[in-house]
Amino acid sequence: MKYKRLIGFLIAQILFAGAGFAQQTVVINDPTVKSETVPVRTAGEDLIKRDVLPKARKYWAKNEACDEDFQIMGEVSGAFSKPRSNQRLVFYQFCQTGNGFGNNGLVLIENGKIVGSYVSESGWAIDLKVLPDINQNGLNEFLLYYSGGMHQGQGGTGVDLMEFSAALSVKGLGWFQSDSYGEETGDWSYKVSVKPGKTPVFYREKYISKNDKLQKSGKPAAFKLGKAYSSYTALK
Repeated sequence: MKYKRLIGFLIAQILFAGAGFAQQTVVINDPTVKSETVPVRTAGEDLIKRDVLPKARKYWAKNEACDEDFQIMGEVSGAFSKPRSNQRLVFYQFCQTGNGFGNNGLVLIENGKIVGSYVSESGWAIDLKVLPDINQNGLNEFLLYYSGGMHQGQGGTGVDLMEFSAALSVKGLGWFQSDSYGEETGDWSYKVSVKPGKTPVFYREKYISKNDKLQKSGKPAAFKLGKAYSSYTALK
């Protein structure tokens, strides 16, 4: 009887600890959930084509490898440069310049006007996601997803965690790999969570693809972000 009570107590403690972990963390990258790409509203796209693209063409005019192929890759809403504001952030790809390389842009819009436009020579743009102020400074952070192309039969997706500074510049907070695919190491993904705070703590849990299904491989473990991959400059 005492043995059964001890087992019951230990199971309850494990379940409690798991529930506590779930309550304290926020999932920011989940390979088990398919994201739906929401197209930018026509008014926003027209605004970018009118006020941003002419400057972007001039900025990258000397890059012979840049054959313009403008595409909106993501659009999110949040308070990005001012607390409690209602802003829109648009991520677009201007062109691809090589295997895993591309010229991209970010546009910050508020009240139907562009308040910031930025460009970067980085990777193949894939997606944009908004985060719920994980460093508790009153602003929404965001994730930029890039493909690194295929190299010797291996590829993957890298993610930059970014936010806007008080001076309206784009600030890189870190980088993590969200997935890998190829013949040598197989296909795998990371479920990434974060415990919000002035110094956020990040966790990841690996999933392996078998028979077109994702299966857990191990338990959540804390990890440190790498240095942000992309760097954005104000487009004037």
